[in-house]
Amino acid sequence: MFADIDGNTIQYNSYGEGPPVVFVHGLGGSANVWHGVMQAMKQHHHCIALDLRGHGRSQGRGKFSVEGWAKDVHKLIRHLELPAVTLVGHSLGTLIVQHLAQTSPETCDQLVLVGGISYFQPPTADAYRERAELVEKDGLDPLVDAWLEGAVSPQSHATHGGTVGLLRELFLRNEPQSYAKSCRALADAPKIRRDEIGQPTLVVTGAHDRSTPLAMAEELKASIPVSRVKVLPDVGHWSPVESPGAVAAAVLEFLT
Repeated sequence: MFADIDGNTIQYNSYGEGPPVVFVHGLGGSANVWHGVMQAMKQHHHCIALDLRGHGRSQGRGKFSVEGWAKDVHKLIRHLELPAVTLVGHSLGTLIVQHLAQTSPETCDQLVLVGGISYFQPPTADAYRERAELVEKDGLDPLVDAWLEGAVSPQSHATHGGTVGLLRELFLRNEPQSYAKSCRALADAPKIRRDEIGQPTLVVTGAHDRSTPLAMAEELKASIPVSRVKVLPDVGHWSPVESPGAVAAAVLEFLT
């Protein structure tokens, strides 16, 4: 399905009926990152996932920013005439849904942060800017193997080679210029007043997540007034792909 949002064609998937849940993927991902989670939840909820501007099958005109992506999500919610939704973000997507929850609280009534980002120290932000320059120069191939090594747990590397291979394909399918713009947008993410996030919030982290480890999840819990942390064993950063059933179970438990 497609929607025209401010002159950009935004692709989204929609399954099921019930209270609406909107899923927002991370850097280099697409709506399909959430496919397994949504299939597990669609009997109880109306599940919607979009390709962010510059990702998947959505167009990528203009500058990318956390604020701009949040506006796209907000306008898609309005386009679909949804009531207040549960927002579920992964990685970069957690910054987008946090920003939207803080600036447009009427949009959502609950928040789930999977592999949640609190803030990046300057060296990490600089590393994303350097990644953008490398991708613009040499494309995505020089990065894929190192990225994939840290994407999932050692157990998944050893026992779920098909899933790992599909993640590799997902990464390489990105358009290099759009991916570079997204890296810069992540590096320049705005500060979020998390003390103003009033929605009940679940922070989900993988026990083997090296990108957004438990310490970052605890930072989010400490800064969001009504929040709690759920740790998933045997998964890494890309838990919605690596263990969609466990992610869906955590979200469903939180929503009931």
